[in-house]
Amino acid sequence: MSSLTGLRFLRPYLQQDLPVVRHAAYLRFFSTTRSCLSSKQKKAQDEPGIKRNKVAIKSDVQGRIEELQKAMRLEWPMITNSPHAMTLLDYTLKYHDMNPSELKKSDYVMLRGRVLSCRVASSALVFLDIVQDGTTVQIVADLSRIDFIGGENKRSFKAFYRLIRRGDIISVYGHPYVTQRGELSLNAIEIPQILSPSLASLPRTLEDRETRVRNRHVDMLVNSSVVETLRLRSHIIQSMRDFLLKDNFMEVQTPLIADKAGGAIAKPFTTVATEFSDKQLALRIAPEIWLKRLVIGGMDRVFEIGPAFRNEGLDATHNPEFTTCEFYRAFTDLEELMRMTESMLSSIATRVSELRKKTLVNLPAGPPLEDFTKPFQRLEFIPTIEAVLGTSLPDLSSPTAEADLTALFEKHSLPLPLSPTLPRLLDKLSSLYIEPSCSTPTFITHHPSCMAPLSKSFLCPKTSQSISARAELFIGHREIANMYEEENSPLQQREKFVQQLKWKDDENRAGVDESYIEALEYGLPPTGGWGAGIDRIVMMFGGAKRISDVLAFGSLRNVVNLGREGTAAVDGVVEGIECRGKGPVEERREGKLRRKESENIRREKVKAEVRRARERDIVVMMRKAKELGLGDVVRGLDSELKLQEEKVEDPIGEEEVEHVDKEEVGGGKKAGDV
Repeated sequence: MSSLTGLRFLRPYLQQDLPVVRHAAYLRFFSTTRSCLSSKQKKAQDEPGIKRNKVAIKSDVQGRIEELQKAMRLEWPMITNSPHAMTLLDYTLKYHDMNPSELKKSDYVMLRGRVLSCRVASSALVFLDIVQDGTTVQIVADLSRIDFIGGENKRSFKAFYRLIRRGDIISVYGHPYVTQRGELSLNAIEIPQILSPSLASLPRTLEDRETRVRNRHVDMLVNSSVVETLRLRSHIIQSMRDFLLKDNFMEVQTPLIADKAGGAIAKPFTTVATEFSDKQLALRIAPEIWLKRLVIGGMDRVFEIGPAFRNEGLDATHNPEFTTCEFYRAFTDLEELMRMTESMLSSIATRVSELRKKTLVNLPAGPPLEDFTKPFQRLEFIPTIEAVLGTSLPDLSSPTAEADLTALFEKHSLPLPLSPTLPRLLDKLSSLYIEPSCSTPTFITHHPSCMAPLSKSFLCPKTSQSISARAELFIGHREIANMYEEENSPLQQREKFVQQLKWKDDENRAGVDESYIEALEYGLPPTGGWGAGIDRIVMMFGGAKRISDVLAFGSLRNVVNLGREGTAAVDGVVEGIECRGKGPVEERREGKLRRKESENIRREKVKAEVRRARERDIVVMMRKAKELGLGDVVRGLDSELKLQEEKVEDPIGEEEVEHVDKEEVGGGKKAGDV
């Protein structure tokens, strides 16, 4: 008897044959994980080399280094000046219209660029596509055309095309050449020289959004639309600059850091300078106050294109750092500002249309050129709302205006905004009854004076309400620009600042700017001011859905997480970073909670956006039904609107999101108004 058999009485279960049991939970787990693994493998095949870990990437780089070392080509040589060197664009412009018979072999050209593809037709013929600054040229490396003698040179040619890699930056010397298909190429007469080898593999496709934003430089190399969007941005900024310079404006730069953010109602970024360690400084929210000081100082036409900063949330249309264009022109009224806006945007639309036909061919569709035919549609703020409601608004200058307007909301079963101050109630009415009509370029004019404390105001002869000499330009239901006649009375300006204090809360921290009032005491001429968010304009003309798509390195979240693998910022907490003092179990648990919280917030934001869109659609249909006298339809739509109001509110704050949305695009002017 074996020792095992003798000891079985101590382990009775050893004598039992236990059947293999596959629980349903295990089967579900196996099925799920198997499908997940197969989908990940498929995605990895679709995007080779994208989702690799750092170890694999390092291994790939090391292998490339060893390959170059073995070939004695691990070098990054300095370039030498050559009279034959040309950019790919200049080469294309010079030779693309020439017939093959017109090309001379005596023309020597040196081209430099990045290898996009390498096609080996045979051991003696290789085709390369190189790109430089958006222009692509084919290189034909034919062994018979290269001045080689003997087998050693043939082996050198073979070593070249085996070593060359997609992503390498090379220099080629040769003759202009047109292929049988009529494609302009360069016939190499020397073996191309590698100027800067690509150690990491350059993928052919890149679709995973997280990977794209973390490796923007790779995204730009793979997806041409990214670079085209940035080119479009440059053209739009230059068009705006040219338009203003042609009108005798002077471009200036004003401070980015000061003791006060100034010029708008928003939460600023604060910092401390070494020189003033006892004083808190702030990044500017808008350049408005600085620019108006220059007008007071005698510079009648000034503008600035530059960054502004607001320490607020991120979403598809907002980034804490953004670019604005603001100009101020003395002795200019609101009508002239609107005419200038029409001319500027019409000229930009024409320029963009031409660029789309020639060079920016991969951009998403934008608004049609016909939409920017002058003059643009105009809607007066108060008369438009009163026409839709079928009743007059209460006296907005009355001490009970806020309560009266709240009662009007309740009467018409309209959803109240968060912190329902008088300006926000009016802004809510605009979003419900005016903005849905602004699909094509539309000016919303003459807002109530309480919505524009930095604007001139007057008594409207139609409504007997105090209104401002102000206009907002909306395109595609989104604010693009904001303009008004500046309040130049220091007495009236102080009174409006004090009036604004009544609506002060955590979001609205504005106070009385005594320094600006003192500057007004020296005399600000009647001045027209204009502001626009350049990011929004580029989004509109470029057909972009997210503000990160029109920024060189994406939103602030993308910038903070640049180069980090598997990270995502949620409410200021970055997932994927080791937390000191916590074990791996706690870290994973907290990471799951953050991801769940983030997903819930995103889901609720989407719900809120859908609900707002439905509200606007219903309001538009109600207006049309009233015009046609369809009472039953109106009542049915009214019931549908009430049903929408009963749905879950956005936990982030619907009106907070809307309020910030309108603050940013005005480049500081609108932000100081609501």
